[in-house]
Amino acid sequence: MLSSLRTTMSKGPAKVVTGVVMALLIGSFALWGIEDVFRGGGSSNVASVGNTEISSEAYMEAYRQRTAAITRQTGKGITPEIARAFGLDKQVLNALLADATLDNRTVKYGLGLDQQKTVQAVVNDPNFQVSRTPGQPPVFDPVAFRQLLQENGLSEQGFFNRQRQVYVRGQLDQAFAEGGPVPVALQQAVARYSQEKRNISYFVLPQSSVGDVGQPDQKALQSYYDENKGSFRTPELRGLTYLLVTPADLAKQANVTDADLKAAYDSRIASYSKPETRAIEQISFPTPAEAKAASDRIGSGQTTFDALVTERKLKPEDVDLGTLAKTQISDPKIADAAFSLKEGATSAPIQGALTNVILKVTKVEPANVAAFDSVKEEIRQALVAERSGEVLRKLRDEIDDERMGGTSLKDIGAKLKLPVASAAGIDRQGRDQAGKPVDVPLQAQVLPALFSTEQGSDPEAIDGREGGLMWFSLDNVVPSRDRSLDEAKSDVIAAWAADQRVQRLKDKADDLVKQMNGGKALEDVAKGLNLQVMPAWNLVRNGENQPVPPATVSVVFATPLKGFASSLAANGTDRIVLHVEDNVIPDVDLKAPETVAQAKHISQGVGEDLMSEYVRKVQADLGTTINQTAVDRVVGGGSGL
Repeated sequence: MLSSLRTTMSKGPAKVVTGVVMALLIGSFALWGIEDVFRGGGSSNVASVGNTEISSEAYMEAYRQRTAAITRQTGKGITPEIARAFGLDKQVLNALLADATLDNRTVKYGLGLDQQKTVQAVVNDPNFQVSRTPGQPPVFDPVAFRQLLQENGLSEQGFFNRQRQVYVRGQLDQAFAEGGPVPVALQQAVARYSQEKRNISYFVLPQSSVGDVGQPDQKALQSYYDENKGSFRTPELRGLTYLLVTPADLAKQANVTDADLKAAYDSRIASYSKPETRAIEQISFPTPAEAKAASDRIGSGQTTFDALVTERKLKPEDVDLGTLAKTQISDPKIADAAFSLKEGATSAPIQGALTNVILKVTKVEPANVAAFDSVKEEIRQALVAERSGEVLRKLRDEIDDERMGGTSLKDIGAKLKLPVASAAGIDRQGRDQAGKPVDVPLQAQVLPALFSTEQGSDPEAIDGREGGLMWFSLDNVVPSRDRSLDEAKSDVIAAWAADQRVQRLKDKADDLVKQMNGGKALEDVAKGLNLQVMPAWNLVRNGENQPVPPATVSVVFATPLKGFASSLAANGTDRIVLHVEDNVIPDVDLKAPETVAQAKHISQGVGEDLMSEYVRKVQADLGTTINQTAVDRVVGGGSGL
């Protein structure tokens, strides 16, 4: 699309328009000054710690990288409003301030790391390693590393300069990381707290036990409506027009003939050929002389290759190289020798580049080529995918160019003979004004984009992968509004009744708890209500898959032993009425894995707190300033830092 724009703007009248625009820009530079145009007339630094300044450019890049990372992880764009709502602007600035503070201290303490050690640290860094083979340890992958740099818009030199700062800061951070030893008394207290178990008896009080709550009178209804008016607003509705291109649509345009298939087979014959492979075993020797002596013994019949393996106390995995093609053997001498042997034969001694060996070939799998008919459909699918990609790229450029020229999606669809559909009004949950689901493709991706788009804008196409590629335009917006009581009356009555049932059931449960605290037994109360008492043993504070919901577990541990209480049941309507029977506090084994892990977690938390306090103290000593105007300029308005 950009290449098309450059082409368009360099021809005919558009070239004249471009010249006029550039002249106006140049004139503005002359009138107001270049610095003010780019800096907005103020300082370009967003903050400083002592004499260390954080530029707007550095903040903008860190902010961009943070939002881009979230977008990649979630698949959803991050608008400035969303970023500010979640405090991303503050988090990014605070991180830069902390880095600047540590940089100041590392210089003062004379900490450093030379370039060679920086490179080695990156190679050994788990964050830059990938696992190529299942079961094998991860290794540094240069290709993945360069791709990572490209995705983040970094040069190799720029990355290493930044990473060097990270590792140098790490030297200072390590001083606080461990946090020091954790007192035994604290370990025991935390372990007892987390490992305490409680046993309860309980019954479930159903919401149906409160009976019919009746109808509210007009005064109660009006009061409830006034207190909860925001709950009865109409949802914001948005209308859209969309054009969807699916893989099936593209495949129809990717015509593949039998001649195409045969030509592709012939040109890619190597892909359908299996090279000769051999199962190879190898015994290594320290010197050529030892290898020759062993070979002579095999040749004279004094021993065999397998007997030699046993004699040297080697395991099968010590001698098995696997089943390999010739190109998979890195040493040419060994490769040539292995592929000159017959099946079952043993080689003469071979002096390789790194070792001296004797080989044995246990199995030979000859080379073969897959027949055309056996891979015909595989080739067809590959060609369709390739040509579909070409069709899509061309189609995407055509549609984007048309949209840039102001053509509506409806007209684009007519011109390119593609189906265009629309939805008159849809809310954020994909429902229409009546609350019924609207059938719009790729809803999970298109709805967030639709409700973050402004009218008159040209939103990016939605990539639904196998679901297709979708272009859309925002046609209209029906704002959310308050409904009058008459409009929302049925919903208000239903909500009032639901709240009444919840409150009345809670009041009833509280009254039962009061009776049991007064001396009634849980079993007697349950029997009077014709309800069954059930046990729940060995409840722990942070356990999973327990017989009662987490909210009830919290109530259990907030209730004194032998006490009574109630909580909301898992269905959100019934209530659980319970009695805390007893508890068990196990003896603490300081060497148990969970206790050791807990102590490590506490120590790390202490270390993080120490580092935070250290950074705050240094910032207070050096002096920290924030240029709110510069920050707002980067993030797009009042961040409230």
